[in-house]
Amino acid sequence: MGETEYSSREPVDVEAILEALKSGEADQVVAISKEAHPGDVEVAFERLADEEREQILDQLPAEVLSVWADYLPASDVEHRLNTLPETERREVLESLSDDELVDFLQEVDEEDRGQYIDLLDEETRQISEDLLKYPEETAGGRMTKAMAVVPVHLTVRQALDVLESIREEAELLSRIYVVDQSQRILGKLRLRDLAFSKWNTPISELMDSDQISVNAMADQEEAAQMIARYDLMALPVVDDEGRLLGVITHDDALEILEEESTEDMERISGIGGQSDFAYLQTPALTHFRRRFGWVLTLAFLALSSGFILHSHEAILTHYYILSFYLPMVVAAGGNTGTQSATMVIRAMSLGELDTREFWRVIWKEGRIGFLIGTILGLCVALQIQFLMPPGMITGSLSAFSVALVVGSSLMAQVLTSTLIGAALPIAAKKVRLDPAVVASPAITTVVDVSGSVIYFTLAGAIFG
Repeated sequence: MGETEYSSREPVDVEAILEALKSGEADQVVAISKEAHPGDVEVAFERLADEEREQILDQLPAEVLSVWADYLPASDVEHRLNTLPETERREVLESLSDDELVDFLQEVDEEDRGQYIDLLDEETRQISEDLLKYPEETAGGRMTKAMAVVPVHLTVRQALDVLESIREEAELLSRIYVVDQSQRILGKLRLRDLAFSKWNTPISELMDSDQISVNAMADQEEAAQMIARYDLMALPVVDDEGRLLGVITHDDALEILEEESTEDMERISGIGGQSDFAYLQTPALTHFRRRFGWVLTLAFLALSSGFILHSHEAILTHYYILSFYLPMVVAAGGNTGTQSATMVIRAMSLGELDTREFWRVIWKEGRIGFLIGTILGLCVALQIQFLMPPGMITGSLSAFSVALVVGSSLMAQVLTSTLIGAALPIAAKKVRLDPAVVASPAITTVVDVSGSVIYFTLAGAIFG
């Protein structure tokens, strides 16, 4: 998306946008499109019910769709395009920036893609087909070719002439890339470097030697992380020979990071699949399909805890006091295991560690788990020993023996759960699985089982 096209617009209240959209009056919709930033319109559209959104789209003028198309979901743009004359469809498509146009083409059904490509002029069609060669979630699939590039042999005056000719097409003029005859990056210039230099100065004397770039087939998340790490306005994308193909701008990096964090959050919560719609626009059946599978699977896995309880029925019958503390032991493991997994997944997502640091992570989390488990177990043991209500411990049991079982179980459970939470995400990545899918609630289920085993094993050993 262009970074300055809407910079002069004032924020408009979302309620005012909704009122204009729901009015059904074309003049009000056109007026709000001139006042409101498309980003605010996007928020308003997310709050519309399906029927309202379809009614508004069916009446949306083509000139307004051209302004909003970069910000609306591809399905909404396609819905309206299919009702427009061919001339207006072409105008809307050509109003999109090249990266947004490719995003749109990637999201529509493959059998419908050709009809939209045929509407484009020759140059736009060629750019789109070049970008469509790269998978959607790669750096090449997210780049734009609308960049400022100048050959290294030019002077300041000649470079400014080149920029004059492309000023309307370039998405970012604050960073100008200098290339050799083979289109390999040699460095970059700032526009102010040219503006305040003598016209006969060779640009080779003004450029820096920064050649940071990302391969076109690299994952989009890696590209976004590089933009954040090196504090870049844009990141050059190159092929295997190092030739400049395009750039990923900082606003696209923000979108990528949002998409990736949403995906990780959903997978950590056991939500499968992907949704390109806002929460309110996603049908309830789609939510059901994405969430039910994991819940059903984990429900059956949790049955193993029931079998463990059944196999230790004699211990529970003779020492019913254990049932009072079992939920706490199990829950403590789930909490610490999830904490550990979350920290490891976050570190891997930020590129702070990889599978080679497995034993370093295990050693670190093991020490943390031991400290938490020891202190937690000691606190609960002291509570049992000195603050246990009278009458809760009967028979031959002593407060000390119960405190020993519960305290030891807590320490062992927290230590074990912390190690499991740290190990599973790294192990998943080692075998090329997404680390997020093994986190909560999967880890919670695993440590529930381990907690029951630890608890009753120690109880059986200590009580004899």
